[in-house]
Amino acid sequence: MLCNIHIQELRIPAHHGVMEQERLVGADFLVTIDADVEVGETAFSEDKLEGTVSYVDVINVVRKQMSIPSNLLEHVAHRIATELLNSFSRIMDVTICIDKENPPCGVVASSIGVRISLHR
Repeated sequence: MLCNIHIQELRIPAHHGVMEQERLVGADFLVTIDADVEVGETAFSEDKLEGTVSYVDVINVVRKQMSIPSNLLEHVAHRIATELLNSFSRIMDVTICIDKENPPCGVVASSIGVRISLHR
C-alpha cells in the first residue's frame, strides 16, 4: 500500500546561490519533501518501522545534501531526490521543494524556489 510521507518546510541554513556573496553569507532555506512510500504490512499491523521509511533518515539525507554549497537550487533538489531514491527502495516517487527566504533579486517575495519530482 502506498503512503505519503510529508515533511513540510524544514528550515535549514545553507550556502547556495549564483552570486559569490550568497555562498559566503548563506541564507535560510525551506525544504519540503513529499515521498510516496510502499509501506509493508508490518508497519500497519505490527507497528514496526521496518515496514516503512523513517522520516528522520529522510531528514538526514536533506541535511547532508543541503550542506554542500551549490550555485543552483535545481542541482540541490535533484541531488536530494536522487539520494532518497537510491537510499530507500520503498520510496517510489519523491517531490522536493526548496525555497530561499528573502531572495536577493530586487523584488519583495517571502521566498523563491524550485520543485522537482523523480519517479522510480
